[in-house]
Amino acid sequence: MILMARCFKCQDAAVVHVAYTKQDVCRSCFCSQFESRVRKANYDFSLLLRSDVIAVGISGGKDSACLLYNLHLLSKEIGFQLTPILIDEGIAGYRNKAAAKAEELCEQLSLPLHTFSYKDSFGLSMDELMLKRNEKRKEDASFGRPSCGYCGVFRKNSLNKAARELGCSKLAIGHNADDVAQTFLMNLLRGEKSGNERFGVAVDAGIAGFVPRIKPLIYNLELECAQYALLKELPFHLGECPYSNEAYRGVVKDFLNDAEEKYPGTKFNLLSSFLSLHKKLSGKAVEEEKAHVATVACPTCGESYSGSNATCKACSFVKEFSQSAARN
Repeated sequence: MILMARCFKCQDAAVVHVAYTKQDVCRSCFCSQFESRVRKANYDFSLLLRSDVIAVGISGGKDSACLLYNLHLLSKEIGFQLTPILIDEGIAGYRNKAAAKAEELCEQLSLPLHTFSYKDSFGLSMDELMLKRNEKRKEDASFGRPSCGYCGVFRKNSLNKAARELGCSKLAIGHNADDVAQTFLMNLLRGEKSGNERFGVAVDAGIAGFVPRIKPLIYNLELECAQYALLKELPFHLGECPYSNEAYRGVVKDFLNDAEEKYPGTKFNLLSSFLSLHKKLSGKAVEEEKAHVATVACPTCGESYSGSNATCKACSFVKEFSQSAARN
């Protein structure tokens, strides 16, 4: 006789086994735990206010589906407004499928979806940019950088600009516990101390030209986002970006997934270490750091950026390809 696993809390039939706690959990208790962790993130880091208009960066994937759904639940309790934003990179066979799922979720929640594209903002879709880079590499193998180096800059620029133009006070992104652990470890492996100093759960607050970014999913693992989305029957596209194989993050992600499987709790341990470090940088230290972040308006696109370059990174990338095309 095979005994059905029971929820450790209520004794209903379990649907999820949580390896790092060695507990079996039913649908109701698992979803309640997921949602309570979003509330805890809000409480711990003061992410959401009644007066806020929250831009929500959605992609059509599981993480942003969980983010939008949970913020929608909280908006009914707290009273803030939601403005979903989708950035269309222009990746055929990938973004169009994910965008359809994002539109479906927004329709279910009766929220209008605002779409912005790389093509409109920068004159190049991601597919076109990669094609140009690969053509140039036939002549110069060292030309350019990995795809995520371009896409990350374009996405951050596009989300910030869209959130500001739509009058939003904050920008919520779907970074979960895995993403934070990965970024923390990547910065350590690269020796980029300043990266971890700037990285946080709520960042860019008080810096001219930047809409503060918040991460309400920080206490939930990527696997838990997938499980929650499936249990809640949220529409999402399950597929990887065709350019993701170039990312250094993918190497770190695979390493952490392997470590988590062998030593459950590894990701939360890294998250705890990051938060402990970040806490030491809070308060006066963070305010002093902000005071030294000088921003200027990009002469090409008008967006704010910091640094000594003549233009923002996004515009410098566009110029890089326009100059390459001119030489050819």
